[in-house]
Amino acid sequence: MIDLSYDFIITLQNEVSRKFGVDSITPSDCKRLSDLIRDETAKAVSETTLKRVFGFATTKHSFSRYTLNTLAQYCQYKDWDDFQAQHYLQTDTAELNDGKWLELKNKAATVSHYTILTLKNRSGIPFSHTVPRPQIFAHTERFLESNYAATALIAPSGWGKSIALVHMAEHFWFSKDAKYKKDICWFIHAHAAGSLLLRGFSLASWLDNQLNLGNGENFREYFAAHFDKVKGRLILIIDGFDEITIAADKLKILYTKLEEFVYSNDMFPWVKVILSIRSSTWSEVFQHSLQYPAFRRYWYLGAEMDEETNVNLPYLTEQEAKSVLYNHRIDPATVRTFSESFMQKLRYPYYLQLFCQLNTGPGQPFSNEHLSLFEIISKFVQNKVFNSPTNNFKVRIIEKMLWLLDLGRTGQYADKSELLNKNIDLFSSYKELLADNILVEENLSQEVMFKVKVRFAHQFLLEYFTAMHYLRQSDDIIDDAMLQRVLKKLPASSYRTGVLKWMLRYAINTGQIQSIHKIFYLPLSNMEKSLLLEYLAVHYQHEHEEEKQITLKSVFPQGYFRKLPLSNIINDNFIHFGKKRVLSALLELTEAADDKLKVRSILFSTSLLQLDAEQCELEVNSIKKLVSDNQKDQELWVTPYELYLFIYEYMKFGIINENIKDQIYNYAVYLSGPTRETPSVSQEIVYRFTGMAFSVLSDYKNLFNYTKLVFKHHPQLVYQKTSTLRLSLLCWQAFSLLNTGNTADAAKICRHTEKLIRTYTFDFTNSRHLEVFQKLILSDIHFHDGEFTKAMRTAESAIDISQKMDLKLLMLIGHKMLRKIYPELSFEKQYNQTQLQISLITKSTSFKLSNIF
Repeated sequence: MIDLSYDFIITLQNEVSRKFGVDSITPSDCKRLSDLIRDETAKAVSETTLKRVFGFATTKHSFSRYTLNTLAQYCQYKDWDDFQAQHYLQTDTAELNDGKWLELKNKAATVSHYTILTLKNRSGIPFSHTVPRPQIFAHTERFLESNYAATALIAPSGWGKSIALVHMAEHFWFSKDAKYKKDICWFIHAHAAGSLLLRGFSLASWLDNQLNLGNGENFREYFAAHFDKVKGRLILIIDGFDEITIAADKLKILYTKLEEFVYSNDMFPWVKVILSIRSSTWSEVFQHSLQYPAFRRYWYLGAEMDEETNVNLPYLTEQEAKSVLYNHRIDPATVRTFSESFMQKLRYPYYLQLFCQLNTGPGQPFSNEHLSLFEIISKFVQNKVFNSPTNNFKVRIIEKMLWLLDLGRTGQYADKSELLNKNIDLFSSYKELLADNILVEENLSQEVMFKVKVRFAHQFLLEYFTAMHYLRQSDDIIDDAMLQRVLKKLPASSYRTGVLKWMLRYAINTGQIQSIHKIFYLPLSNMEKSLLLEYLAVHYQHEHEEEKQITLKSVFPQGYFRKLPLSNIINDNFIHFGKKRVLSALLELTEAADDKLKVRSILFSTSLLQLDAEQCELEVNSIKKLVSDNQKDQELWVTPYELYLFIYEYMKFGIINENIKDQIYNYAVYLSGPTRETPSVSQEIVYRFTGMAFSVLSDYKNLFNYTKLVFKHHPQLVYQKTSTLRLSLLCWQAFSLLNTGNTADAAKICRHTEKLIRTYTFDFTNSRHLEVFQKLILSDIHFHDGEFTKAMRTAESAIDISQKMDLKLLMLIGHKMLRKIYPELSFEKQYNQTQLQISLITKSTSFKLSNIF
């Protein structure tokens, strides 16, 4: 009799599916398939059994001969033996040429196939949309080629361990082009062996029984005595070792039996163990063996192992996360709009899974990162905390955590002993919070004392729970008293903005319109208001697209933004190609001319940086209607419209508008008047773009004199360290000094701007175009100083940011910089590549760019 094999089972599944009339069976098909089998064969195979056959339910054993015979008969074969006989592959048998090894291999393949199929069907997103992870293949390969007996993929829940094991098993053992086809791979879920081990079986005796050796023979000793019959390695993969719902003492028994098996393989290097395990279990159960030298001798943890967090399975790479998004048919143009911080969050597999689930079906309703992030976190917490049977205990732990952190004011770490305070009732819930990656333990022990710290896995979880804390305190009403408590407790920061965003979201969802107004009347920084307004605009833009009645304009009463000018809120945070639609939505709110001018100016700046000549022309025409001759600011020597037109015509046609040029050069007359404090909207626009006008004219002497006069005319500007106008002027000043040969002073200003960007990161959030400009100037300074490697790295960093932001103009300048640097380093290949990039950029735009910078 020919026994089970992996190929036969797959073939049987395919034939049953074809007979049923579908490409693949789904769980909902199993009931109808059961009825059809009964009608065809007069034999009953239950819906539950079919779900096990097709991997939709866990199976702890091989399938009965009755089930296999019936399915074969449904496919018009005499029985299971007849089915196998007609599909039997003689080549595989001849290649292995050993009954015992083949017998064990066939059984292992059968069991492994169902484990793989079950895990695929349990995947939170279609398995075909997941991606293999090369770093795990590399980890496994190093382990297989080493003398270690065991390894583990260690990470919190939701990290993608099971899917990673499936990809790994198929890559090495079960695909058509598997690398180690002669190995025996026995892939099981811990449930399949856990109950046996707890009843006294060992893994060795369990495997002995599978081989049917009898007479007390041991499978390892058998093959050791007949080593010529060993055709490869025997790999035992156990997934979900800690997912068995048992008490901690029984888990330790399982570990002990596993450890015995691993250690007893010392004389049998061809037997290896791979398992997946949560970080919390590793810390609690496995790590106690770290004191024994034997542990490190047998267990391979890999170079990626982080001893503080107990994780050796890295996040997805950014490219892997993007591949999953593309597999879900998320528009690449949409993916390019995602900020770096949002892409970092999507590298966590569970968040990526939730995002993809939100975007299945038509319309991709949550593809905007601002909406998605909040939906992801809300759903994550709902699933892991509030829907948990132990939610009361979990909430108590989280509230205690917030109290110990003083709602985030004292940092992110709390002492584990203080958090639990020897409260045994909370311990199992605490373990669940660790397993679900809501809390993270870090071992910060020193030689003298043992100290374990706990933090929220991510800052946005802390933001969420802090916002919910304030809402509970105020009976879910966002009123003045609650908002004042937030301001008093939390200083201006990205953290406070995150907390306020959660409150804004709650106000939107519960219809507390007056609360939205109250939030925007708070004395927040302009950057905070900018980020909050952006979230609000995105939300109501989405609502409008869904044809709901409430629009952004209806949220604020007429005249609201005359008291709260949008021009004070909208800033360089909006200079991003992904925010054009948001700006268009905000145009509906504008009432004052300055507000309209500010929005249009940002739209022009973005289009110019993207080298979108056609859109620049449209924006210039729109700005012309806002700035007529009789409205010309008497304190300006040139209007924003004239400046934009001058730069547009020069870049588009290579011509110089002499009338506007004469006006530009009148700057000294206007800037020599009385000093002023805060520039108007028009003045700020002119101050920025006059610098660009002098740059495209290559008049660096006037560029430097002009920037000095602006600082003299607005003396307070020198002390406004977070002003993007000041940062812009400093960059122009450094640029002019560099091009007039004063490299030392240019370097001094450049170092100062770099320090400002680093020190006030939050205030310059998303003002990446200025950061890129600063890096390009610094690269040129390094080049003049003969530090070519530094120059190259700085320019490449600037290009990398520009590429992510789609700032083609700055990318072009960066590649021209590299074109100067590469010959000095004899990098011919890189030189040719950068020449190609310059050519591609110039061909992608109708601007004439040969003389730009």
